[in-house]
Amino acid sequence: MESAKSFGLTGFKYTRHVIIPAIVPALISGATLAWCDGWFFMIAAEYVEYMGSTYSVPGLGSYLAKAAYVYNDLNLSIILLVLITGIVLYLNFLTWHRLMERASAGTYKPTIRIGLSGVGKLGTVGSRFLHLGDHIHRPKSLILASKWLKRYTRLEKAIAIALSLVAVFSIIYFIAGRIPSVEVFQQAFADTEFANLPLYTALTLGRLAVAYVISLGIALGMGVLAAEHKRFAAIFYPIYDIGQAVPILALFPIFYIAFSRVFGGTLGLEVTAIVVLVLDMIWYMFLNVVSAVKNIPSEIKEVGHLFGLKRLKRITHLVIPAILPAIVTGSILSWGTGWNTIIFAEYMPYGKPTIYPNPAVINQTYAAVGQNFTVSIDVFDVVSLHSWQTSVIFDAHVLQCNMVSEGEFLSSIGTTLWNSGQINNTSGYIGPINSTLLKNGLGANGSGHLAYIYFTKIAPVDSEINLEETKMLDATEDIIPSSKVYSLPGLGSYLDKTGYLPPPKGNPVRLIFLLGVVATIVLLMEGLVWRRLLRKFEKYRVEV
Repeated sequence: MESAKSFGLTGFKYTRHVIIPAIVPALISGATLAWCDGWFFMIAAEYVEYMGSTYSVPGLGSYLAKAAYVYNDLNLSIILLVLITGIVLYLNFLTWHRLMERASAGTYKPTIRIGLSGVGKLGTVGSRFLHLGDHIHRPKSLILASKWLKRYTRLEKAIAIALSLVAVFSIIYFIAGRIPSVEVFQQAFADTEFANLPLYTALTLGRLAVAYVISLGIALGMGVLAAEHKRFAAIFYPIYDIGQAVPILALFPIFYIAFSRVFGGTLGLEVTAIVVLVLDMIWYMFLNVVSAVKNIPSEIKEVGHLFGLKRLKRITHLVIPAILPAIVTGSILSWGTGWNTIIFAEYMPYGKPTIYPNPAVINQTYAAVGQNFTVSIDVFDVVSLHSWQTSVIFDAHVLQCNMVSEGEFLSSIGTTLWNSGQINNTSGYIGPINSTLLKNGLGANGSGHLAYIYFTKIAPVDSEINLEETKMLDATEDIIPSSKVYSLPGLGSYLDKTGYLPPPKGNPVRLIFLLGVVATIVLLMEGLVWRRLLRKFEKYRVEV
């Protein structure tokens, strides 16, 4: 930096010739993690169940999700995972690994002080903080925020708070489609599960803590070995590429089946959730540990050698103290990605949908042009079905609907109120189709046909038939999920149900509140735990 000032580099030139070259290794490392995270969450992005309906876009993620959750096809799931693994390894070798090698060759070295983290920093370590005296350390951002707030009067602050509330209500309006009424607010906090929120929060934090401790232990072992031994690096780096990038969420049902055989149903589900969390959290820690161990100053290593530090003593007395800041940084990243994954770890749909069209694809073998055929809306392995509703979407250029009639599943056990919906052969829409048992407390169990739809094929191409706006209620008027789910009590599963299920379980006001709870927990841990540890460990200096 001093050299840059001597050469008169300021503004954009300073950024272009000093800042950007200095952060290239960190930039490429972050880009690698972001790229791999995209592959990890590919299923969640391309295959979503919302308000009782399934939405998907064509892609490897949605195809893998269907293979794992809908078709229950283990062989197809493994083939797709192997294909994705090959793509990831090839792209990582072709791009990210080569970029990292080139960037490492020109990495900046410390010019003023060397922190024990070994991270190549320019200038004084810990310059983000204002040091007032020897023991008082306040974040610079907190001091600046305090000064900034003093500029405004109480009236201006009240107006700012009011505008913030308006922004929150605007978000709720965007989600709900209208300004929530008093009843919506009452429903948000009248849910029977809401009283369990403290317990759910404690359970979720417990799972995250267990997964974090396991991730930390494994990452330390793998990271130190990979950084100091080329043979282990040749083994662990491909494992890192695969583990960080492959959508492990697709293996959730397989993990559960395996662990449930060993630990039983409930405990097996707990173990499965923790394993999924570990497989997501470990890699941020691993990458930070490897980078920090590689950059431990040679002087420190020589002093350790002179004092005869070997094996475990060397790790506990030299390596771990030297990389403590990197461990804290990796912990922050791992804990953050754990919150992203906890929803899927605690609440995961699987298996054949509870309600679905049969067949879902009309091909040339099933029906020729001009031929009439029937598609049934079926229900699978349902318990106490009292009422249901759905809408049918089809390609109007390929199919034309003639009529909709009621199936025998509900009508066979009691009198029903049946509505065949409206048929629109221009837009390819039928709905809403619904049926309700008139006798309260009555419900049907098992599998069967809910409705029959009569079509005529008018074009020689294949066509899909999809259901939307699906909703099912049992005899107690509780929602029946449109697919089977693995669910654990916790903040993640409660957040998932509040956001994705239809009302009354789904509620936009409660969703905003739960997101606020998560944000509060994250900020508290950031301020009370991670930043304090980071400030403490950044005091370490090398004196040789």
